[in-house]
Amino acid sequence: MARHISSEGCQFEVVRDDIAEGQRFSFALDGYPPIRGTVRWVVSDRVGFAFDRPISRDAQSAMRKRCAIVEGVELYLS
Repeated sequence: MARHISSEGCQFEVVRDDIAEGQRFSFALDGYPPIRGTVRWVVSDRVGFAFDRPISRDAQSAMRKRCAIVEGVELYLS
């Protein structure tokens, strides 16, 4: 689940325990180009994720809606 979504990044609540600071991931958001970024910090089941490029308000809104509906997005190692 994504929390604290901004144009620059977000916090993910994750079920994986093999995510480390500095790892690169991307995820798909319907109707938008893939969003890529870097894990900045990891604390327990939460990670801080910085986007490579700022995302639009529309993309932020779509991300909030998607996370509320399906409880998350799939992260892929980049």
